[in-house]
Amino acid sequence: MIPNRVFFIWFGNKLPWAVGLAILSAKHIQNPEEILLYIDSEISGDGYDLIKDIPNLALKKIDDSLFSDLNDKGLMWQLFQKFEKPALKSDLLRFALVYKYGGVYLDTDIIAVKPWDDLLKYKGFCGLEAVAFPGDLYTSSNPFRYLLAGILYLWRLLCAYLPRGWQIFRLTEGFFRHCANGAILGSEAKNEIIEDFFAKISELKEKDFSVPACIGPHIVQKSTKNKSSENMETLISAYFYPLGPDISLQYFRKNSAKHLDRILLPQTRIIHWYNSVEKKYLHRQLNKAWIEEYPTSAFAKLAQNIIGTKNDSK
Repeated sequence: MIPNRVFFIWFGNKLPWAVGLAILSAKHIQNPEEILLYIDSEISGDGYDLIKDIPNLALKKIDDSLFSDLNDKGLMWQLFQKFEKPALKSDLLRFALVYKYGGVYLDTDIIAVKPWDDLLKYKGFCGLEAVAFPGDLYTSSNPFRYLLAGILYLWRLLCAYLPRGWQIFRLTEGFFRHCANGAILGSEAKNEIIEDFFAKISELKEKDFSVPACIGPHIVQKSTKNKSSENMETLISAYFYPLGPDISLQYFRKNSAKHLDRILLPQTRIIHWYNSVEKKYLHRQLNKAWIEEYPTSAFAKLAQNIIGTKNDSK
């Protein structure tokens, strides 16, 4: 059984408001026994102001001890020191944490919406998302696969911009590959499939590290083969990715709040909203001012529900 423990990771000394919201949502929706935020420096900022009074939140400094006893011959720590990109470092550290201690790792661009106690019965779990560019595409020599991926990507972009495009996307979602992602990753300690993650990482070549998502999603896809097994349950996209990459822009559209009950699905426990939305589409950082400016968006409604819970508990 997976411990009711949650891990977050942040690199940098300023904790954005949306990151604080993610942590706060996990606290108020799931109420974990422990919330552990792993940091590389002292933090401040409006995100930290949201979470600093959470009683069971612990800030943990990232160091080499987190990578000990992984049965990986020291490779994860070597790569962690080598990599400069926070995304790659985070991929390595999340695998180390769930393997070493057991618990649920959450990316910082999430909002929890329902408790996930029922998922803790598994040895491990992750979610499937509808993607245009699966990991195995990058090793394919079939030009038609690249053509199809491009068409799917453009269709997804169109749906992202169309009013109520999430409805149209749902009708065509079956044409996309549904592949595992480690943005939300639960595991018992010493899970054998996480050891396989380490083994798959050890097989990567230097050139592989330049491929987007080479360690995170692609490793999870290779090990799970996007199917459930004894050690890892792969949950349908409704659980964590009711709207996938790009199409998640629909959470931020004006008047989308009135459709939230339909955008989310009965199985949805956590939404991963993809922080690429901030730079790619919104062109600004999400914060309290954005919520006040776009109060009719689905994201604003979700945020207000969490902030309201925080205020009610004072």
